[in-house]
Amino acid sequence: MKILSFSIFCLVLYSCNPGNLKHERYIENNLSVDTIVVINPDFDDAIDTIIPGESALLYDFEILDTKQEYEPCKWIGGPLDVRTLNGDELNRSVTVEDFWTYTISGDQNRIQKCTFIVTDDDF
Repeated sequence: MKILSFSIFCLVLYSCNPGNLKHERYIENNLSVDTIVVINPDFDDAIDTIIPGESALLYDFEILDTKQEYEPCKWIGGPLDVRTLNGDELNRSVTVEDFWTYTISGDQNRIQKCTFIVTDDDF
């Protein structure tokens, strides 16, 4: 009987936990032929080189025990420097929420994947 009571207590406790939200921000190179370079000043000028058709994780964090549905995707860190290998600079801002897409998966512990997709029209 004690085991049953403990099991029910644990089940109730687990169902009250709202779960965690893991947030990931990616940049995807959807250019037809050119490689892009992303310089992130928030991490000692970390440099990602992304070939066409690939993406790179720029930043991730986790919000613990939250009922929060989602986290805004727009870039709020230091200014990202996104350019082609030829030196052409991105003409769209990563700080505008409308330029990001996102998906959320999972029930209790959710993962939100935000993606900024770079296309040929962006240079």
